[in-house]
Amino acid sequence: MSNHEKMSTTDLMENLREELTCFICLDYFSSPVTTECGHSFCLMCLLKSWEEHNTPLSCPECWRTLGAPHFQANERLGRLANIGRQLRSQVLQSEDEQSICGRMPGPSWVFSDDEQSVINVSPPSQGTNKACFSSEAEEQHKEKLQDIINILRKKKKEVQAILNHEKERVMLCKQEETKTCKQVVVSEYMKMHQFLKEEEQLQLQLLEREEKANMKKLRENEIQLTQQIRRLGKMIGRIESTCQNLTLESFEEVKGAMDRYESLLFQSPETTITELSLCHITGMREMLRKFSNTLGIFEWKLNWIVPLRWETSLFKDGADITLDPATANAYLLLSEDLKSVRYGGTRQQLPDNPERFDQSATVLGAQIFTCGRHYWEVEVGKKTEWEVGICKDSVNRKGNLPKPPGDLFSLIGLKIGDDYSLWVSSPLKGQHVREPVHKVGVFLDYDSGHIAFYNATDESLIYSFPPTPFHEALRPIFSPCLPNEGTNTDPLIICHI
Repeated sequence: MSNHEKMSTTDLMENLREELTCFICLDYFSSPVTTECGHSFCLMCLLKSWEEHNTPLSCPECWRTLGAPHFQANERLGRLANIGRQLRSQVLQSEDEQSICGRMPGPSWVFSDDEQSVINVSPPSQGTNKACFSSEAEEQHKEKLQDIINILRKKKKEVQAILNHEKERVMLCKQEETKTCKQVVVSEYMKMHQFLKEEEQLQLQLLEREEKANMKKLRENEIQLTQQIRRLGKMIGRIESTCQNLTLESFEEVKGAMDRYESLLFQSPETTITELSLCHITGMREMLRKFSNTLGIFEWKLNWIVPLRWETSLFKDGADITLDPATANAYLLLSEDLKSVRYGGTRQQLPDNPERFDQSATVLGAQIFTCGRHYWEVEVGKKTEWEVGICKDSVNRKGNLPKPPGDLFSLIGLKIGDDYSLWVSSPLKGQHVREPVHKVGVFLDYDSGHIAFYNATDESLIYSFPPTPFHEALRPIFSPCLPNEGTNTDPLIICHI
C-alpha cells in the first residue's frame, strides 16, 4: 500500500472518529442520547453539563435554549461508536505490522504514535549528527504538533472552568448547603425542649464533620485541578519550542515526553460530589401529630433530602388515584384495575384523540383537583428511569416539547451504573443520592399552592416546591420512560393507601 493510500485511510478513520465523538468529552460516545435539536452526547456528559450550568437549560453544542431535560436514547449511534473504536484499533495495529515487516536496510524511518505515518530520514552526512527532514514531512509533523497544542489548550480551558466552578462551590458548601440542614435541626429540637438538647448537639456535630469532609474533598480536587493545569502549561510550552526548531533529536525528545505525559492527555477533569446525611429527628413523628395544622407552614422551607415523618391520617383527603386510558401513549400498557402502567414496545391501534400523548411515554391520572389536600404513593421498584408528579389539566399532549414552567411539577429518578440521582422540574434541579428510592409519595395542597415529594419507604422528604398559587385544574402524571437495554421494563404501580 502506498503512502498516499495510507494517508487516505488515516483521513477516513479520523473523519469516522470525529462523527462518533461526543462534543463534551471528545471521546467515543458512551450511552449516547440525542436532544430535540438533533445533537448527540454521552448521557453522563449531558447530565453533568446541565447540572453545572443550571438555568437556562441549553444544548452544549448549538446553545439552543431547552425548556426541559427531554432526550432520546440513540442505541444505534452507541453501537456505531463501539464498532468505530474497535475498527480504528485494528487498522492502526495492521498498519504497524505492515510497516515493521516491510522495513529494509537503507534509509531509516520514524513512526508517529497516533496514526502510524512514516517519515523518511536520509542517512546523516559525515561530520554532522543531525538528520534532515523533508519539507513535506516537517510540515506534516508541525501540523500534528499544532493539533496537539490546540487540544491541550482546549483541555486547559475546560480544567480552568471546572476549577472556577469548584471555588464557587466551596463558598456554597460553607454558606448554603450545610446552613440549611443546621436550621432544620435547630428549629425542630427547639420545639421538643430541653430534654432533647443533647441529641440536637449530636446532630449538629455530625453535620459539622460532614461539612469538613466535603470541604476537604473540594480543596483536594482544587489542588489536583491546579496541578493538572500547571502540567498542561509545561507540556504546551515544550511542544511550542520544538515546533520552532524541529530536528530529529528534538522530535524524539518530544515523542518521549508525549509517552510520559500520555495519561495527562486523556485525563478528564471531574467535579466533586458532596453529600449530607439524612437528618433523622427523634420524636418528629409524635410532634407532627400535634402540629398537623401547621404542616403547610413549615414544610416548604425544607430542601433536598431532609426527612419528614408523617402519619397518613395527616393528609385528610387521601386520594384513590387511577389512570386515564384516554390520555395514555399508544405504546403504554395499563392494567385492568388502572393502577399500573408499563412500556409495551409495540404501538397499539388507538384513536389519536386530543387528550392522548402522541410522543411522550406518559399517562395522566383520572382524578382532577381544584381544591383540597391529596396524597398518593407510587411504587417505582428497581426501575432505572421514571417520572411521577402533577401537571395542569391543560398540559400539551402532542409532540415532545419541553413543558413551560408552572405546567409540570415532577420528580425524575435516573440510575446509570452505580450512580443514582433525582431531578425535579421545572425548573430542572438535580441531586445525587446514596440509595435509590423505591416508593414515592406525592402530596398536593391545592389551596395553599403546595406540592411535595416523599420517600415513602423511610418516610423522609425528598423535595418541596416553594408555594405557588394554582388557578387551573391539576392532575397526576406518570411516565415509566423507555426501556434501557432491557433494564427499565418494570411498571409504575399506584399503591393502595
